[in-house]
Amino acid sequence: MKTVVILTRRPDAATHDLARLHRAELLAAWAGIAAGSVRAIHGLQEGGAVLEMETSTMDEVKSFVESLPYVDEALLNVRYCPLKPFVGFADLFAPA
Repeated sequence: MKTVVILTRRPDAATHDLARLHRAELLAAWAGIAAGSVRAIHGLQEGGAVLEMETSTMDEVKSFVESLPYVDEALLNVRYCPLKPFVGFADLFAPA
């Protein structure tokens, strides 16, 4: 299953906590890429990040994301967006 995960900084997240965990967060994200569950990471224009993930279950997505140091210490808001195949193009070939 493909899932987009949107991560944004919580208003109460202290800058020193983010700095303290920065390297651990990068290492954890890299581990997700190396394992193949994180397919891409993008930055958001307004701040934050988007993870493109591919796993067998939503539980795997949540387990990975909740293990990220920033998420584990409640420094980020998390929004899970499970994706499904787009089937709209089938309408182009449907009988009129």
